Amino acid sequence: MINSQTKNNPLFISLIPNLMGGEGHIIPYHQSITKAMNILGWHHEVIYSTEDNLPSLPSHWQGCVKGNQLEEKANIFQTIKDVDLFAKTIKIFLEQRLISNSNQPIIIFVERFIHLQLFSLLLAINNLPKDNLYIWVLYRHNFHQHKTKGIYKLLNKLLKKSVKKDHFHLFSDSELLANSMEKYFNESFTVMPIPHTEFVDKNRDLENNSIICWWAGPPREEKGWQVIRSLADYPIKNGDNFVLVTAKSADLISINGGVKVLTTDDNLSRLDYIHWLQKTDIMLIPYDAIAYQERTSGVFTEAVMAGNIPLTTTNTWMARELLKFGLDNLIISWENPESVWQHIEKVFHCQETRCKLKKMQESYRNIHNIHNFAHQFLISLA
Repeated sequence: MINSQTKNNPLFISLIPNLMGGEGHIIPYHQSITKAMNILGWHHEVIYSTEDNLPSLPSHWQGCVKGNQLEEKANIFQTIKDVDLFAKTIKIFLEQRLISNSNQPIIIFVERFIHLQLFSLLLAINNLPKDNLYIWVLYRHNFHQHKTKGIYKLLNKLLKKSVKKDHFHLFSDSELLANSMEKYFNESFTVMPIPHTEFVDKNRDLENNSIICWWAGPPREEKGWQVIRSLADYPIKNGDNFVLVTAKSADLISINGGVKVLTTDDNLSRLDYIHWLQKTDIMLIPYDAIAYQERTSGVFTEAVMAGNIPLTTTNTWMARELLKFGLDNLIISWENPESVWQHIEKVFHCQETRCKLKKMQESYRNIHNIHNFAHQFLISLA
């Protein structure tokens, strides 16, 4: 692969309408893009909507667009103003790049958005020169099942029509989701590896006999908040055998006769996140089967890469991944807290499960890595 930058190499622009206060995958994902661009020798710029209480961001990221307001409830007149503002701030940035880089492919990449933000992008590029402009959109959610699905389908068609042939490209990080969206949108999708994964060396405290179970990330109902609450609130005879780690805002505490509850910040730094990946034995992923039927989970992927044992819900993307490696015993019912804790102890001590998970880990490391991620971008431009 190319690893030396020249002025005519592509300029890859990550457009982030909303950083969500640093929650979730957004920041590490675009940091991974920077690594991929360095491998390819492409230039990378990141533009995002400014907001309060953001974590420290890389110095080359620019808070020069205004798109996060579009995710707040507002009347129609305010929404029109917000769409116009987001479109204008994108256009101002792109005009400068298109003028100063007239011979350079310029790729606008967006991977977390709602329809209003995608519409703003369409407005922003409307009167711009497009000979060297590319629009790349990565879908993570099952928008083809949302009530706004027709809007997304129309926006895809309009964005595709607004640039030159083969300059519009759709991506997903889930093969299941890509297949469903190809049928609905009638457009081809490229399936991307999940790049923000770490090759973590386990660092278990041998003096600690407790099984550390982590429910990672800020609490959400679709991620099984009620399930985790029931696990924390259930008294069991051998509660000292377990530690349940959750975000502070999940508002869970240890009860008499129950498991020990430890809390973390809602939005961990990458170093703190890796620390807990190293310490964790069991990753709890009781996600909603409808929301995650085809949608990937970065937490799940990182857990497998780190050698943690993931427990998840039937009929989800995660469950289908486990079935590929004969790990059906990690797909469980979450209804009975006592049964869940008993099952956790059982799989923790199961050597057959660990052997199968090791094979899955090796497979994931061969797929979900930064070089494969970079390569998919390279062939998408060819």
